[in-house]
Amino acid sequence: MKLRSKVQIFLSGFMILVILVINSAVYLLYEERVSENELNRVKADAENVMEAIAENSTVDVENNNLLKAFLPANAIIRIIEEDMEEQDPLHEVYTEEQFTQWPFSYLTYEQTRIARDENKTPYAQVSIPIIWEDGSIVTLQVSEALYSMEDSLSTLRLVLFLTAGVMLFPALFAGYFLSRYITKQIQSLTLEMKENPKNGKWEKLTINKKNKDEISEMQQAYNAMIERVEENRQKQERFVSDASHELRTPISVIKSYAELLKRRGKDKPEIFDEATDAILSESDRMQHLTEQMLVLAKKEDQENIKFEQVNISQIARDVIRSLSTAYQREIKFYHDTDHDITVSADRNKIQQAIYILVDNACKYSEDIVVVQIQENHQQLTIAVSDNGEGLSKNEQEHIFDRFYRVDKSRSRKAGGTGLGLAICHQIIQAHGGEIEITSQVNQGSTFTLTLPM
Repeated sequence: MKLRSKVQIFLSGFMILVILVINSAVYLLYEERVSENELNRVKADAENVMEAIAENSTVDVENNNLLKAFLPANAIIRIIEEDMEEQDPLHEVYTEEQFTQWPFSYLTYEQTRIARDENKTPYAQVSIPIIWEDGSIVTLQVSEALYSMEDSLSTLRLVLFLTAGVMLFPALFAGYFLSRYITKQIQSLTLEMKENPKNGKWEKLTINKKNKDEISEMQQAYNAMIERVEENRQKQERFVSDASHELRTPISVIKSYAELLKRRGKDKPEIFDEATDAILSESDRMQHLTEQMLVLAKKEDQENIKFEQVNISQIARDVIRSLSTAYQREIKFYHDTDHDITVSADRNKIQQAIYILVDNACKYSEDIVVVQIQENHQQLTIAVSDNGEGLSKNEQEHIFDRFYRVDKSRSRKAGGTGLGLAICHQIIQAHGGEIEITSQVNQGSTFTLTLPM
């Protein structure tokens, strides 16, 4: 079932239910009020008859003349003695013969009620106990047919029925046009979505700024999604382009040395040694670059974080010991507490991030490298400082971008790929932390990691 049909059926059904409830409430309230008025009127007639019996002579009562004098229209008056339910009443006067079929009973208490006979004719019945001439208690019962009330209720039912019909047609039309209005916008939205991408490019939806409804919010959400898709597409294209560019150089070197070996390698051993060394070096570089690209492409640092309690102080010491030996450099370590600091993190990932920063500091500086760990306000900071050439403001803005290198010739000589800091940035973000750089040209740089404790 289409959405338009569902909306129309729901609105129509709801309006029908509302109309039925309102009309039923009106009818029941009116019926209750009219019934109460009729009972009060018949009760007043019965009280008048009771007062007349008490004031007038017994003869008039026995001849039914008094009862006939106070007999209302469309009514019957009865005087009922005890144990006479199955016999004729003591006195009985009526305006229509059919009223004698209405039931009667002896009661010692006052009773008012509305009932219907076999012909579904409503009548009001009032029973009042009175003291008879011999001192016994009899029941004065006045019953009156409620023809006027039945006519009023019939007229009210007709009016309510016609009113419901008149109200239902606008409700049906309103449901139709409302469902059409809603589904028309959704169909338009769906059509524009199906047309994406156009010529390989994702297009945003046209939004009517005057509308502030849910459809407009959905269009805005779709456009925001398109922006993310386009941004990811551009990142993917840039990643592929940068990766191709980075791989082109080592491939060209390997190919050149392979051709050189083919032409002259057999005759000159020194060329053989140079070519094989270069090919191995570039092969290692390609392998390292490929592994780093896979880490970024698969987003392993964001999806496979395994948190555990790790001794961050000991990890920093291990990284410093390893790199100080590899580079034959002095790396100073400062710790502001007397005890080791433990945090919740992925051991391998956080060690990789620290390793990248210290390794970069050793590659791009000749002086002492300083690593400092501090604990402050439920945060852990790890600062890695060097006294290298430093970075300009523009370079600092792009330092965490993939494949970005300040000095490509120097980076290639040091073995850099332009991916290390991007990986480090991704690891720290996955841990809920931040990484910042403070640097000045010719005065060195400081990379600061901030992690929640």
